[in-house]
Amino acid sequence: MRQKAFNFAGQRFVSLAVEAEGGGTLECQSQALFERAAAALAAQGLALDKNVVRSRVFGRTREARDVVSGVRGKVFEGSARAATSGYIAPGYFSSAADVGLDLFAMTAPAIGSRKVSEHTPVQPFIRHLTWGPMVFLAGMTCETLPTLREQYTDVLARAGALLAETGCDWKNVVHVAFFLHRSEDPTALLDGVVATGTVPLDNCEVEQVDGYSRPGKLIEIEITAKR
Repeated sequence: MRQKAFNFAGQRFVSLAVEAEGGGTLECQSQALFERAAAALAAQGLALDKNVVRSRVFGRTREARDVVSGVRGKVFEGSARAATSGYIAPGYFSSAADVGLDLFAMTAPAIGSRKVSEHTPVQPFIRHLTWGPMVFLAGMTCETLPTLREQYTDVLARAGALLAETGCDWKNVVHVAFFLHRSEDPTALLDGVVATGTVPLDNCEVEQVDGYSRPGKLIEIEITAKR
């Protein structure tokens, strides 16, 4: 497990990167991930059901990705729901594990309550989480359009609408994470996003992965803003 405490956008965070113990069933590996994460957070006075604002799950295969995503859905329910994403990424692992987890928890801000906004009907992913000044959008993809440019253009348009629901626009965005399919060029992605004239890329990252929840997707975008 890799663990880090840091300040970002005026708030205090703890991040965990956890790989399962290899050898067990996918279900057991996945459950153990969240048990270890819960213990690590508890040691710092934080809790899975109160402080987590974003989680990413990783699977060595599509089946592994789907199983760990399903377990996550049972762990985080109701007000504990947070921004989520999930990837097929064999390169994530430095062990024999089949599933992994990146988790971000935030210390409660001085003012403002935690509020989860859901889709109608409710989906496995939320619309957004707001807590104090911070806004977290779930990872967003497009499975109806064929090219990378079409997909990120569609995602960014929908993300802009979600930001507006929280009283934000693109000027409020403080971090963008692009999870790009390994077949695509990161430089072309960033150049294309810059050309849209919308997304601030002062604090962004690009990580390449091998797949998503369904075939045909080429990118998933995570957005964090501060009101």
